[in-house]
Amino acid sequence: MVQLTEFEGDHPLLRLFPALREVDARATETKLVVAACATAVTLATFLLSYLVSFNLPVFRALKTKEKVFWCLSVVRSTFGAVIVVLSGWYWVMDPTLSQDVVKATTQTSFLTASIIVGFFVFEVTALAISDVVFHTFDPALFAHHWLCLVGCSTMCLYYEIGHFFGIQGVMLEMTTPFSCLCWVLLKSKMAHTTLWKCNQLFLIHLFHMRTIIEGYMLLMTYRQWDSVIANMPVVVFVLLYTQVVLQFVWLTPNWTYKKTSQFFNPIDFNHTDTEKGTKGTSREKSGKDHSTEHSSGDSSHVKTS
Repeated sequence: MVQLTEFEGDHPLLRLFPALREVDARATETKLVVAACATAVTLATFLLSYLVSFNLPVFRALKTKEKVFWCLSVVRSTFGAVIVVLSGWYWVMDPTLSQDVVKATTQTSFLTASIIVGFFVFEVTALAISDVVFHTFDPALFAHHWLCLVGCSTMCLYYEIGHFFGIQGVMLEMTTPFSCLCWVLLKSKMAHTTLWKCNQLFLIHLFHMRTIIEGYMLLMTYRQWDSVIANMPVVVFVLLYTQVVLQFVWLTPNWTYKKTSQFFNPIDFNHTDTEKGTKGTSREKSGKDHSTEHSSGDSSHVKTS
């Protein structure tokens, strides 16, 4: 098994928190504490986002569920930015996890996996509460988040394998900050600005890059198939490749199509009822104005007579 007994290189986590070099990242207590801290920081980010955003007129004008989604967008974009830096290290600077896609691990990959699990604990909890309170349900998002939580915690932390897929695969979250910015700008009535269009084009490009990463993960599976079959438990195999295939065949193509369509027709796919309500209100208002014009015309006609 490819494992390091000491912390490796100058990973971003070690630069920010040098004290982590003295921690046993594989210990169960460490995993639980790091995951709990990640959940707490994520919740704090959500609450801070609400407090700061409440000073914005745009935010105060939103419906309650849109305010919640706004704060969740801030949380997701923050996580996306952080986790891409942590995961990107293994793509650019450290090839350790690629040497054996099943058994290779590092000290910092354990810490990163714990952070991922902590974030998705918050995500699935927030998603469940939001669905119950606002009577909504997004099957794609539901499947994605639960598979990420169960898959990463089972594979990376419990069985301590598959860090290549769990850590490097989370690079797919590189779209999250730009997707959230897209929604915030949309709600800020900036959908026709150059900033929104540039962000949307870059976002579409990143979704295509997601397909390349997913294809690369499948390619690495093919290249190391003997190791996958010999060393990966059945439950992990099912969880992992359900997620990978689901992303490659359904989720990423679906989201790519939606974001491409949104570039030409800037609407909020996350709250279609709001869009319908807005359009209905506009039509109703237009109808009232039209009726007022006819009433004025009739009144003028009577007076003339």
